[in-house]
Amino acid sequence: MKRRKKTTENKERKEVDLQMRTATLEIRAEEGKETIVRMSVSSEVPVLVWTMFNDTYQRVYEILDHSETSIDLSRAKGGLVILDRHFGDQIGLMDVKISDRKLDGPVRFGAGERSQEIAADAKAGIRSNVSVGYQVDASQYRTEGEKDGIPVVRAMSWTPYEASFEPVPADPTVGVGRSAKDTQKNKAEKKPSKPEQEERAMTPKEIAALFARAAKYGIEISKVEPLIEQENARGLLDEMIVEKQAADAEATRTEIENLKNRKPEAPEKTKVVPGPDDNKEIKKELRRYSVMNVIRSLAGQKVDIGREREMSDELARLRGKDASGIIIPHAALSQRDFTVSGTSSATVETDLKADEFIDLLRTKTILAPLGVRFLSGLVGNVAIPKMTAGATGYWVTEGGAITESQPTLGQVTGTPHTCGVLTDISRRMLIQSTPDAEMLVRDEIVERIARTIQIAVFAGSGAAGQPSAITNATGINNPSVTQGTPTYAEMLGFVSAIMADNAQSDGQKWAGTAEVWAKLADTDVDSGSGQKVLDPKTNKMLGRDFLTSEDLPANSLWLGGWGSVVVGVWGSGIDLTVDTATLSASGGVRLVGLQDVDVMVRLGQALAYNTAVTS
Repeated sequence: MKRRKKTTENKERKEVDLQMRTATLEIRAEEGKETIVRMSVSSEVPVLVWTMFNDTYQRVYEILDHSETSIDLSRAKGGLVILDRHFGDQIGLMDVKISDRKLDGPVRFGAGERSQEIAADAKAGIRSNVSVGYQVDASQYRTEGEKDGIPVVRAMSWTPYEASFEPVPADPTVGVGRSAKDTQKNKAEKKPSKPEQEERAMTPKEIAALFARAAKYGIEISKVEPLIEQENARGLLDEMIVEKQAADAEATRTEIENLKNRKPEAPEKTKVVPGPDDNKEIKKELRRYSVMNVIRSLAGQKVDIGREREMSDELARLRGKDASGIIIPHAALSQRDFTVSGTSSATVETDLKADEFIDLLRTKTILAPLGVRFLSGLVGNVAIPKMTAGATGYWVTEGGAITESQPTLGQVTGTPHTCGVLTDISRRMLIQSTPDAEMLVRDEIVERIARTIQIAVFAGSGAAGQPSAITNATGINNPSVTQGTPTYAEMLGFVSAIMADNAQSDGQKWAGTAEVWAKLADTDVDSGSGQKVLDPKTNKMLGRDFLTSEDLPANSLWLGGWGSVVVGVWGSGIDLTVDTATLSASGGVRLVGLQDVDVMVRLGQALAYNTAVTS
């Protein structure tokens, strides 16, 4: 069998997410012999799916080509894995072969209790539905016409990953007992009746699982409750999910088209990307945005993230830079209240604001309490004007002419620097679908970015992709301090240095490490008064508030009017990729978030620092 060349680069091979197609079929046992479960997991019947076709995520009628050159059976060399359900436990292996344009074969069940239970149900005709999980190389689709205005395409390169027992039918020509040889015969024969079974009510555990699955896909619990009394409750729920996903994807495409047609009203050089809050319909989409589903999809799980992908593509277009993974809108990371009631699924409040992302960055650092300014939604390089020298004043005699003078103007420039942040997600966290898990992951991503930015403000090297710290700003003061034994007079030197530059402002604040705080709180103003340089009760020094953080360089002390410091944040989203290799042994994943930022100082003379206060 000819194998196609594999590659992990999406540009060379456009792979879509893991797809599923399912069927409902009868059980057929051979008379006089031990019952052998056979199943046909795929055929060339067209199935309506959402997939990437012509570089667009859309609905197509997909035909899986069953020639030997089209199917990659590398994952089925020792047998195709059989699961009790998609993403469930392995219960057996299937010896697959290609026959009469189908993929079929006998199933070898495991010796475990769960495996034997399903094997018995299959042999008795109770379980007759099967689903195959597969991945398609979208670049190898071949157009074969249209059906009801929808393209019909043939997948000329695809890989089966597993087969599972699932209740929802999609392809009526495959399943347990439908081998290639039986197909035509079964079409003419009447389906034998199943053994009579006693009607069994759903257990509390099964009902809870049904509700959990409904909540995961946003199906209202009130619509699920009537299904409990029906025989095929899970199958009916899956049909609801399929219909909802198709409707959501169609709505998303419409809203994204509206977003693309909107013209941004921003200056040519320094532009601000329009936030999703500017469009009520986009806000509606953000209320259904799931960061956890994005992570699961990037980790290789089968999750519908059509909405999230289209938002990412549009944000990449607006910023003029392709995404490394998927761009998560800042508004999707904003602080939101999740609520769960007994009769409705998990929901989020409707008040979403793109600038709340900046508010989150502020709350997780001391930059906002100090007074540092944030400038968000930038595109391209930014230039902030400033006055480097003022106009000159003169005394004029009566009848004399004043000497002309002009103020000198300059610019503070900002260039995007990409910060990469790492966050590890455990296997147990990855499978959670609760609102708390969603919010925890969002907070973790924001906190890592906030800490990375704060470190850059005080210690960025200006090399190896880092922004320059404020210590490199023109005109910043560096008063002397006796290392290990700072004095009251030396603290006054910080204030006087700024005053001498005429840069004193209201709201000046100190910043330092905990070690520096403790040293100054234990340093006497003089030998007789008993007063300390830093009052530990009021947390003030020389009448100014003192803030601490371990993100500051060791032994360092800072004072200033922090409104002169500006943190620029480019774009309207975070570029998220997932590393599945590093934590593969434990089943976890590592998130890599990329955000473009820069640190700018409008007036260095308003700041003073020393990095050798303690030893």
